[in-house]
Amino acid sequence: MKETNLSGGKRSSNESVLPETNGNPRVSLTGFTNILLDKSNPDKILTIEEERERLRVRFAELPSMSFDGGNVGPFKRKYSEALQILKPFRPASKDGKIPISKAGFFSYIFLTWFSPLVWRMYKHRDVPVSESDVWECSDMEGVLVNTERMKLLWSKELHDHGPEKASFLRVWVRFIFTRSVASLMILVVNALVTFLSSALLVNKVLQYLESAEDNLLYGLGLTAAIMACEVVRAITFANIIVFSAQTGTRFRSGFIGILYDKLLKLRVSKGKTNSEIINAFSVDSYRVYIATWTTIFIISVPVYLIIGTVYAYTLIGYWCFVSVGTFIVCYMTQVQMTGLLKKMRKKCSQHTDMRVRRMGEILNSMKFIKLYAWEKPFNEAIKNVRKSEQKYLLYSALLDAVVGAIIPVTPTIASVVTITVYTAAGNDLNASTAFAIIGTMNFLRIIVALIPIGFRAYGEAKVSFRRIEKLLTLDEFSSPSPDVFNKENAVEIKAANFICETVADDEETKTRIRGRKSSVASSRRESVNLFQLSDIELEVRKGQLIGICGSVGSGKSSLMSAILGRMMLAKGHLAVSGTVAYVAQQAWIFNASIKENILFGQEYKTERYSRVIACCGLETDFDLLKDGDETEIGERGVNLSGGQKQRVNLARAVYSKSDIYILDDPLSALDTRVGKQIFNECIKQELHKKTVILVTHQLQYLKDCDEVLVMENGTVVEKGHHLELMASDGKYSEMFRIFNLTEMKSRKIYSNNDGAPVESEVTEMKKDKKEKPAEETNGIHKPKAKGKLVQAEETAIGDVGVSTYTAYIRAAGGWFAVLGVILFYFLCSGSLVFSDYWLSAWLGSLPKGSYTTNTTMENIYMNTTLSSLNTTMSVIITNNSTAMYANGMVNESFIGSDTYFVVYISSLAGIIVLILVNGFCHAKVSLTASKEMHDKCLDRVMKAPMSFFDTTPTGRILNRFSKDLDEGDVFIPQVTNQLVRILSLTIVSIGTATYVTPWLLIAVVPVVAVFYVMKQVSTVSVRQLKRLENITRSPLISNVNVTSQGLSTIVAYRQQDRFFKRCVSYGDVASMSVFLFDVSMRWIGLRLDLIAGLMTMSSSLIFVVTKGLIPPASAGLVLGLCGKTISIVQFLIRLMNETEARFTSVERLHEYTVKLGSENQDAKKKAPSKWPEKGAITFRNVVMRYRPDIDPVLKDVSFEIKPREKVGIVGRTGAGKSSLATVLFRLVELTDGVITIDGEDISELNLNIIRSKISTITQEPVLFSGTIRYNIDPFSLFTDETIWEALGKVHMKEKIKQFNQDLDTMVEENGENFSVGERQLLCLARAVVRSSKILLLDEATANIDTSTDAMIQQTIRECFADCTVITIAHRLNTVLHSDKILVLDSGKVMECGSPQELLSNPYSFFNAMVTAQSVKTPSP
Repeated sequence: MKETNLSGGKRSSNESVLPETNGNPRVSLTGFTNILLDKSNPDKILTIEEERERLRVRFAELPSMSFDGGNVGPFKRKYSEALQILKPFRPASKDGKIPISKAGFFSYIFLTWFSPLVWRMYKHRDVPVSESDVWECSDMEGVLVNTERMKLLWSKELHDHGPEKASFLRVWVRFIFTRSVASLMILVVNALVTFLSSALLVNKVLQYLESAEDNLLYGLGLTAAIMACEVVRAITFANIIVFSAQTGTRFRSGFIGILYDKLLKLRVSKGKTNSEIINAFSVDSYRVYIATWTTIFIISVPVYLIIGTVYAYTLIGYWCFVSVGTFIVCYMTQVQMTGLLKKMRKKCSQHTDMRVRRMGEILNSMKFIKLYAWEKPFNEAIKNVRKSEQKYLLYSALLDAVVGAIIPVTPTIASVVTITVYTAAGNDLNASTAFAIIGTMNFLRIIVALIPIGFRAYGEAKVSFRRIEKLLTLDEFSSPSPDVFNKENAVEIKAANFICETVADDEETKTRIRGRKSSVASSRRESVNLFQLSDIELEVRKGQLIGICGSVGSGKSSLMSAILGRMMLAKGHLAVSGTVAYVAQQAWIFNASIKENILFGQEYKTERYSRVIACCGLETDFDLLKDGDETEIGERGVNLSGGQKQRVNLARAVYSKSDIYILDDPLSALDTRVGKQIFNECIKQELHKKTVILVTHQLQYLKDCDEVLVMENGTVVEKGHHLELMASDGKYSEMFRIFNLTEMKSRKIYSNNDGAPVESEVTEMKKDKKEKPAEETNGIHKPKAKGKLVQAEETAIGDVGVSTYTAYIRAAGGWFAVLGVILFYFLCSGSLVFSDYWLSAWLGSLPKGSYTTNTTMENIYMNTTLSSLNTTMSVIITNNSTAMYANGMVNESFIGSDTYFVVYISSLAGIIVLILVNGFCHAKVSLTASKEMHDKCLDRVMKAPMSFFDTTPTGRILNRFSKDLDEGDVFIPQVTNQLVRILSLTIVSIGTATYVTPWLLIAVVPVVAVFYVMKQVSTVSVRQLKRLENITRSPLISNVNVTSQGLSTIVAYRQQDRFFKRCVSYGDVASMSVFLFDVSMRWIGLRLDLIAGLMTMSSSLIFVVTKGLIPPASAGLVLGLCGKTISIVQFLIRLMNETEARFTSVERLHEYTVKLGSENQDAKKKAPSKWPEKGAITFRNVVMRYRPDIDPVLKDVSFEIKPREKVGIVGRTGAGKSSLATVLFRLVELTDGVITIDGEDISELNLNIIRSKISTITQEPVLFSGTIRYNIDPFSLFTDETIWEALGKVHMKEKIKQFNQDLDTMVEENGENFSVGERQLLCLARAVVRSSKILLLDEATANIDTSTDAMIQQTIRECFADCTVITIAHRLNTVLHSDKILVLDSGKVMECGSPQELLSNPYSFFNAMVTAQSVKTPSP
């Protein structure tokens, strides 16, 4: 089932689902020949400007260019392709794409084009479904075509109204206008035939049965007419939904495309913007889809109002407007309620955005959170946001309950008001007319029954539209001008000021500030942090190597961003001549093989590729990796070391063969030997004819640069060659004096070498080359077998398990709470039955006409699936009530009209109260279930091992916490409410009716049997397509998340088109899954409706043929009950199918709570109260592997660290240094061996105790969106004075003071408004505040300049004098003062001893590394 698609053609799972066009190279964007696109270059995605040049528009002078938006061109030209659907039969499509647009007329209206998929899924119901099992998306429903349309419409909207007043709502209306008009025309037909079938024709049949006339042909003609109307009614209703859903799919595709296109054009994408975009893709895209096809409910109001009013006018004249007025009052009440509901939804969406943003932040920083044992506090933080979100969800549910209370009583209130006013005016009213009025009011129930559905969807869509309006009007990136004044220059910046404005807009953070300092925060506005580059003068000649240095936060990375066009040019001139390659300070790696990360869309060329990996020092790494360069890398490069990620990043740049290389401190993450190799072989040799701008804190490399820039406080303070700057005795020479002072201290320890490679280094290099496997060719390790790190998302098979439903019930409060709510539903149903029974008895006391006729007048309440969405039982109830009255169950002689009135009004009041209470109880129970499911799922995710996060894309997890949770919050409560309400009403009504009229069993039993078989067939496809929809969202969200994180790199390498094609592929699959799910619901609905019509016709035929044998009254009753029972049963089946499909989201949440593994939290023994007191650490024969199927990364590691000892751990990149930290914190359990701290085996202690007693500063700094105080002390354990003291020790106090908001200064997500070095210093302040007995620094000062590093090392020596300090470092001067040096290579301890001992040995590994880093510089 996974290997072939429906057309029988094989298709790989990675194959791009892009529109293809055969034949005419000019293909219509909309399917109509008025807009044509030259497809000579099909891979190119055109910009708006290029579209204007490449698109040829016929009739361009007309106001609109789209099928849905206007009136372009002759009818035949515009609709020629769409009208092909009117051909009765068309050949089957063989291209593997969804055949809806290529189906013949009969196949289209009966949905038989969908049947092969239903039977195929039923046949393979025990096999998981995948995207290869369904059709590919057609061009007309695809992202590419609809994005182009939507971009044109949005461009016109901006042109007509400007960015401030542009409305995406108007774009939506124009997009769907024509197809909505077509839907309305179908709906008019549906309403008319429904009216004819359920009212007039059935009434004619009954008149025929009670008449003396014996014209069999006439009776058969009436029966045939009923069947014809039933068929047309079923077909038109199904096609209204499918046609509208197709429109919604097109709009959703365009919505996804235009949003992703904007993402690729953003100047800055981070923080709140990222979370909004992710939420827009996961939640908003579905809401606008729902709004698009439910709009038909809103525009159907005039149709039903006209039909009902006209018929009522024929009954009681202008008094009909009393009932119409009553409906309008109820309708306006609902509109007001819907308006409030929209406001609640907007508030709720803000908290949803915040929760998703926080969740994404936590998932991206999960390793850090586990290292600090902060799972529980961050868990609580998410739950607090969730609590605020659920408050507004509850308000929304209560408003829904109010609206729900209006719906069932509106027809009867209107009937009573009309009858009362009509008779009070002196008019005579008989039972026949009264029942006809009731039937008409029931027909008009759709106005109050379905309008809330449409308006709710419309209100939620408006919130989504406002969100996308905000996103679409954000500042866009614009490439720097290529027009340099001097053609010899590659980069020119003259008298330029650049501004980076970052706005923090976090309601949760503001609330936190207000709660802590209400007096201060009350007058504080939104925090805005500005960083500015001032008076920048820079000319970079082509082929030059430019070095840039400066202290932390001086503006080095900002200057790189300015050259890339990522900062706003406030004044001056900026020009960049040539293509650019960019290596970010924090390496961006995406989930693919190493080879794909390096090629990055470029053509593979063996010689060039081999040269690149050699000069970037990756050959040895490929040897160590099982699958070589085909090794799959997880998101953010989780299975690579920091140095490996940076070298892959650098290899990507070198392979791109660009003109200009912007390298933002790539050498800091590398060890000394590899760093020296990279600088010499890559930057100086491979790029010797290229323009290179190198930011570095490794000052030894600056002497080889053609020019050096020194930055301070956002400006260039010195510029010139190394020798010139050293002679000038300025900032640069001061930095070198500090650097040389550090070097001199190390040279005092050893003096046997002078910077030349020592024998051990040469020996090691030879050894590396000797150990390369035989199958290696051209420097590439050919893999034996390609491993898979990130597995495809699994999907469940078969029915949704009983365990899922029981888990949901337990989460809702248990069986007692659920049964209590169900009891309320039965009370409501019973009250409705009694109310209708009492009303019929009351009306029966009026002057009577012929009961044979009267008993069916109420059938004017149509047998329509539309009205079935709320309740279709009233006719059964009314019929049964009439029968009860006729059978003498009500003794009229003892009841006066006043009593009828009082009892009835009381029953209505009781109904309203019960429905309100029931609505509240159901909402509370549903939201409790959703909350508990969320909390349990969150708890399991927070406790999951790091291997889960390394192998699971963030988008896949976020999908569970966004769309799946949204199903539980919104859609499951709605569908369960409908299901239990209709089911309870059905049971009560049928039970009552069966007691009074056993004839009903004739209709019920066979109907249930037939429909059960249909349910078994249809539920497979409905359920599986919903599961497919669930899993196809994850790649789309992951792609958006990855794009947001690597936007600067993607744009710098000009890869927007390639990533947009990925979005097109993922978006097409996701949109097709959503559409096919709704079609599957209509497919079974249509067939059930046709069966219902067939059974109604059969009943009518029996009565006509056996005229005179069955009493007309009984015939009329059975005929009405048969149709309505069938209608209800088939609606129940659809609800059951949808409920099971919706519960697949609960199934996915439940899967995490049951199947997701957990870190071993159990403690075999309790740690001493003051553990660890000394800080002694022992490794004995430690072996560790990250996964069972890979080689160990630590191999028989043994060493001992004494209390308060300062230990430096060094080794080449990938030697296993960071893996030591991993096992010390038990992020991965040992394969073999023992680690003890103060004599206690850490494998036997509580995990949180271990992690909370050790502090660490990770290789990559981690900051969270919030305040400075929140980032240093998230849980308010320390005073402000303690925090300020820590900031002073790490030299960040003055920096924070500049913002005038002290500790309440806002930090953006991931600390984007601080430099990487500043972020690392803030992380160091966090460790200083924590003051643990053991401190581990994992490359903590790699991104800090030498002078700041020297001060930080002094701070560490002073603050942690009584602590055991383990330092993992690349800059060896940071560990030269350590008590002990541990040298690692390939996961083994190569040597261990004091720096003096190791340096005194000319053949030691450490000696070779120090020699490689040494550099001789002239003294100033």
